[in-house]
Parts: sequence; structure tokens; C-alpha cells
Amino acid sequence: MNIGEKIKQLRKSHHLTQQEFADKLFISYQSISNWERQKGHPSAEMMLTIIDTFDLPLDYFLNHRNDHHSSTDEAVILSAFFKSMANSLDEKPTFESISKLSHISVSKLKTYFPSIEDLMYASINEVDKSIKAQVMSSLSNSNNILDVFINDMSPLLYNKRDMLHILYTRIYVKGLWIQFIKTKYKSIIISSSEIASSDPLKTEYLIETLMGFISVWMSQKEPESLEQFRNRIDHFAQTPLINWYDK
Repeated sequence: MNIGEKIKQLRKSHHLTQQEFADKLFISYQSISNWERQKGHPSAEMMLTIIDTFDLPLDYFLNHRNDHHSSTDEAVILSAFFKSMANSLDEKPTFESISKLSHISVSKLKTYFPSIEDLMYASINEVDKSIKAQVMSSLSNSNNILDVFINDMSPLLYNKRDMLHILYTRIYVKGLWIQFIKTKYKSIIISSSEIASSDPLKTEYLIETLMGFISVWMSQKEPESLEQFRNRIDHFAQTPLINWYDK
């Protein structure tokens, strides 16, 4: 099922007209009509907005293929997409640049990912896959969000530092990545912790703070070591804000 068909199915399952569906997303009904008729694609940011608005799984728009060759092709394409991003600081990768790196024709690329936006969305889901599983497992055994962040999440981030550095330093994908992780981890933490769900605003402040730390960490050309990062977070967590510069 393609993206347009999924949007139409979602809209009808909520018994909404195209105008009513569009109103929830603060966009024109013409956009909805075009997507459903496959005359355009929602941006990756809009896919996340739809997911957040209708409380959908974050991989809702991905096509899950069981065919081995398809899965292999997709892995090669995603790898080429990251290589293309690594080669371009300011300009979004093109199908032509990805084709050269993957040795897969542009026409075949588009059978898997009809637009670059689809590729961005899929690549972000791929990077986050193992992080999400570990965080959910850790939160099921602990209500201490900071402890889970320092001891469980930060090692996973450090192991993916090459990919994450790209996501945090390429302007054409950074905003989407940050929107994705804030949406996902706010939902995961609030649903997994009674303490977090009792004060969601306080939880949101904490998530914003931790995401800021990660952004600075992974934006460095050579991110500091895991041990240094953990020590820094531990120091900030135990020190009043006004004394952060104290040794």
C-alpha cells in the first residue's frame, strides 16, 4: 500500500472528509486530495505530524517487505543515502547521487522510495530501530529517566555516532530528526513511567534538556568520548544551573 492509499484509509477510518482531515493538520484539502490521488507526497515532516496527530506507530508509512531481495536492495539504498549525505553538507541528496553510490537505477530506486522525503523518513526509522528497543526495555525496569539516559541510551548513541553526526549537522535533515526523536521518546517515556505520566510538562522539559545535550554532543566533528559525556551529564545533573561553570 502506498502513502496516498494509507492516508485515504486513515482518513476514512476516522470518518473524516478531506476538508476535516486537512483542518486537523492545518493544511489545504487540495493537499490531501493530491496525496490520495498520488499526485504528490507529504513531506517527511508532515508524515510525522500525521503520525503525532492520529497517534500512529512511527513506522506507519514504511512499507514492510518480506522479500529477501527487496530487503537487501533497501539496505543498499539506505547505505548509499547516508554516504550521499556524508558527501554533502548543504544540499539534499538526489536520486542520481544515490544511484551512483548504490549502482541501482533511478527508476528502480523510485519503486522502493518514490521521493527523497520517503528516503529521509525511512533512514531515520532505521537509525532509531535498535535505540528504541533498548530504551523501552530499560524503562520497563526503571522509573529513573536520567539513569536510563546515562547508562543505557548514551552508549547506543555513541555507537551510532557517525550516522548521528550526519543527522545533526545536515540542515536538510536535522529538523526532521529532532522532531522525530522528541515525538517518539516523549510518547515512550510518558507511556512507560507513572512518574512521567503524572507530570507530562516536567517530562517534556527534561526531554528537551536531554535532547539538547545529545544535539551538542553529536554535532561536534569528533564527539567527546562516552565516559566524558557521561561525566558531563552527571556533573550538570547534580549541580545548580548557576554553578554549571564551577569545577
